[in-house]
Amino acid sequence: MHRVLGIDGGASSSKWAVLDAAGTVVAQGRTAPIIGHLFNDEMRFQVFAALDTLLSETKAYAPAAVVAGITGLDAGTPEAQQMAEYIGRALGLSQQQVGVFNDMELVYRAHFAPGEGMVVYAGTGSVAYSIAPNGTVYRAGGHGYLIGDEGAGFWIGKTALRHLMRWHDAGLDTALYPLARHLYAVLGGRDWPRIREYVYGGGRQAVAALAPAVGRAAEEGDETATQVLLQAGRELAELALTLRHRLGTLPVVLCGGALQVSPLIEQGARELIELSVQYASSAEAAARMALQMMKSEG
Repeated sequence: MHRVLGIDGGASSSKWAVLDAAGTVVAQGRTAPIIGHLFNDEMRFQVFAALDTLLSETKAYAPAAVVAGITGLDAGTPEAQQMAEYIGRALGLSQQQVGVFNDMELVYRAHFAPGEGMVVYAGTGSVAYSIAPNGTVYRAGGHGYLIGDEGAGFWIGKTALRHLMRWHDAGLDTALYPLARHLYAVLGGRDWPRIREYVYGGGRQAVAALAPAVGRAAEEGDETATQVLLQAGRELAELALTLRHRLGTLPVVLCGGALQVSPLIEQGARELIELSVQYASSAEAAARMALQMMKSEG
């Protein structure tokens, strides 16, 4: 029985899904980050080591086609071709059986045909994205955690940490705040050396991993956590509004793993814009594109 593989390569983790010929999910999993930032030998080594792990986990399913959506990588570039060839060699597939795209192109095509709408994606980072009927890509945000990515996982974790450190600096009893308690549980301690080690040793993945703790604190009624999550939603809505200034009033789909942190994110976004929310797996969407590719080849 023919099977296909879909890969969602992200900055915090990568997910994969295997579908059978009928489109049923038969297996899925998660591995280390796989991104398109192949700027130097060290980064290439890390990316392809993570890709090796994913391919070793999925090789037993003998996929007949693969589609990968990789953050920070654009279809048709030398980097995309390099990754497609690498996947093909590992799985014994031809060039026609492997497709490598920018992750946002994959997400967009899972929801709209070109020109029909826009997606706002919130994972570790955030971006509003649309493809015009002529193939032109329009986007707002997506500038990376150092200068953007408002409203997404890293932003939520960083904003919560800023509140925590202000409480520390003010000499407040942080034990009074559910947000502090949940953050400490993930940070592994409450003293500055431990917090510094976690943040600067783990990087953006570690900071983004704090976002679920903010969600848990909000569930306990922590007002600061609640406001952080509502503002995250507003920031995401602002990305859509920015793109609407250029494209007009198109339907908006809000999606991405960060939304699973709390329904407050969606609530905050709906304060500013009408939208629909989609929690579907991008890895599964990639696999469905691979299924279409296999059928068209067959």
